[in-house]
Amino acid sequence: MGTDQFQTVFVCPLSSMVLHRYLAIAIIVALASGQLCAQTNNSYPMLMSLKPAAAQIGQTTEHELNARYNLAGASQVLVTGDGVLGEVIPNEKETPEDRAKNDVMGSKCKLKFTVSAEALPGVRDFRVMTPHGVSTLGQLVIARDPVVSETAENDTQDKAQTFVVPSTLCGTIEKGEDLDWYRFSVEAGACLTFHVRAQRLQNRLHDMQTRVDPRITLRTAQGATVAASDNYYAGDPLLNHTFAQAGDYLLEVRDVRYQGNIDWTYSLEVNGRPFVTQAFPPVMMRGTASTPMSLIGFNLGPTVSQVTLPETRLHSAIATVATSWNGHPTNEFFVLNSAACSSVTQENAQPVPALQAAVTDGTQPPATQSASTPFSIPAVVAGVISNPGESDKFVFEAKSQEKFTFEVFARRLQSGLDPKIRITNEQGGLISEADDATYQRVISSDSILENWTAPADGKYIMEVQDLHQRGGPSFTYAVEATRAEPYFLLEVDTDKTLLSPGMGGVIYVRTLRKNGFTGEIQLEVEGLPTGVTAISGRIPSELNDGMIHLTTAMDAPKGASNIRVVGRAVVVAPGKEEKALVSYGNVFQEYYSPGGGRGNYPVEMHTVSVAEPGDVRKISLSKTDIELRPGESQRIEVEIERAPDFKGNVTLDMIYQHLEQPYGNSLPKGVTVDIASSKTLLTAADTKGYITLKAAADAPAISQQLAPINVHVSINFVMKHTFCERPIKITVIR
Repeated sequence: MGTDQFQTVFVCPLSSMVLHRYLAIAIIVALASGQLCAQTNNSYPMLMSLKPAAAQIGQTTEHELNARYNLAGASQVLVTGDGVLGEVIPNEKETPEDRAKNDVMGSKCKLKFTVSAEALPGVRDFRVMTPHGVSTLGQLVIARDPVVSETAENDTQDKAQTFVVPSTLCGTIEKGEDLDWYRFSVEAGACLTFHVRAQRLQNRLHDMQTRVDPRITLRTAQGATVAASDNYYAGDPLLNHTFAQAGDYLLEVRDVRYQGNIDWTYSLEVNGRPFVTQAFPPVMMRGTASTPMSLIGFNLGPTVSQVTLPETRLHSAIATVATSWNGHPTNEFFVLNSAACSSVTQENAQPVPALQAAVTDGTQPPATQSASTPFSIPAVVAGVISNPGESDKFVFEAKSQEKFTFEVFARRLQSGLDPKIRITNEQGGLISEADDATYQRVISSDSILENWTAPADGKYIMEVQDLHQRGGPSFTYAVEATRAEPYFLLEVDTDKTLLSPGMGGVIYVRTLRKNGFTGEIQLEVEGLPTGVTAISGRIPSELNDGMIHLTTAMDAPKGASNIRVVGRAVVVAPGKEEKALVSYGNVFQEYYSPGGGRGNYPVEMHTVSVAEPGDVRKISLSKTDIELRPGESQRIEVEIERAPDFKGNVTLDMIYQHLEQPYGNSLPKGVTVDIASSKTLLTAADTKGYITLKAAADAPAISQQLAPINVHVSINFVMKHTFCERPIKITVIR
């Protein structure tokens, strides 16, 4: 539901500030009175939790999936990566009436996951196909050790649940003041790692208004505190402890605020194997089968291990890998998979000591690197800020007006470093610096200097330091230094397109133009389900948004498949040959953020599904070809056919937006929807509306730009189910 449902309320000419104030009040009142409940009879499921949250490598296990809206009739499971097969366990008690329901309250189904012996440990995204379309994304942890599910009666020390190390504990902090207790035995000298995933499993949830903040405490059998951990990976704990005495110990899991929620699940891996937090150098060159790396973390030594990149990650900028040390398999960790050049310049080439050894070693005084390591661009520079106050310096040569990009990979590779990058002259005079940056709509502590221009011929120093002047073996980094050539990125919003036989849908694609790229981008789509065809639009040079329209045949089979959006362009630099550019779309799942906002989180798959007919069965448009001259308007009549039992509100729009924030707008520059001359809200049994397009006096000429007329049905205050007819071809004539 967008703001257009409130447009008829404001009939007097108010200022923009007053209008927005009244709009906010109206939203709050409507939320309090329940007026913004779902209008749809046919929502896709929104996954909330999976119990247990983990599956063991080499095993087949059953899990319970909990969601909002209906999971009945689920038929297919899609999982990212290789080595994990998901299946729906049929519910023989389900009836056709159960599958047709659209209850908002909790819905459950059973899934079965089969994990191959070669599967990479870590987290996988998954979703299920239902008669209402594909669900939102859930997450499954792939673990090496047996999974132990929490019992109902483990809330007190005397009822602590016994497990054997190594194990992966899976439970739920399901209520306020919930404490989950576990009991285990160890030998003297045992060194165990306790790794929690909980808060990170909720990043992709559609509607989790309050998130878990887990804390673990290690206690003696009598309850005395031995060690504790709160935040390490975001809000998730990581604890490594060496047990001086043999015996029984207790492990307590709780929310740090003593809050709870039936969907606050966790996976807690307990083992004595090598645990890698990061590697050095934290980079592999694209096309290289394997790379020797020094592993940093717990239960490790100063030897070098060979790290191999999985085939499924050959084209990922940040790749998930795992290896072995001293004959024992490790957990997964992250490396940069760089195409910048064929070699890595290492600031510290010797093996990095294990993390636990460095934590207790305070004998080394702080040091600042005085010499500068030379390198030539393009290159990847890898280093470690080994001591507090240290600053690593690298010298390069540049000609006047040459342009370069310096991108730091540290926090995204789970480094402890909060990097700050500086470019100085040979005398140390500051020219440019950068701190935090946004990558795929998520703010990161990693920094980037993009399209930096050398002011004159000469030598320059690239300097890397920790923002807070900290240091240690875990403060690793890699800097990708490249020539700043024109390119573009693509963003696909959202992560799923829901279709039904005979109906269409739209995929919005946004470009981020980099380093002066201004060209036109032609869009394509790969991997569509059987019976689905595409009309691919373009992103003209003066716009940042485009669209792909999908049409479903009447006899298209039900099912779902993952697709990939591709953008192609050509760039011609002065005095150089024409160069083809290709970019693949980064996919974003929307979520309902606290307070009624709409957020996005990067995910790995966009799924197109063909499901049962929805609330809108047909859309008729009076015209699909529009020609406008500057200052002219044209009206498009829109008529919908509703499902027999659907009486909810329907809104019309040509922009994908929420609270006046556009997330997709492929209208030509200077062409807008004239709201005052449009009927965009269809209430109750109303089936007819219209949209009026208007060209501004300075609208530039354009030929047949594609833009959709969206027919929205609200699922909740933020999410919509969008239907679409053939795209409108808009031409502006000057």
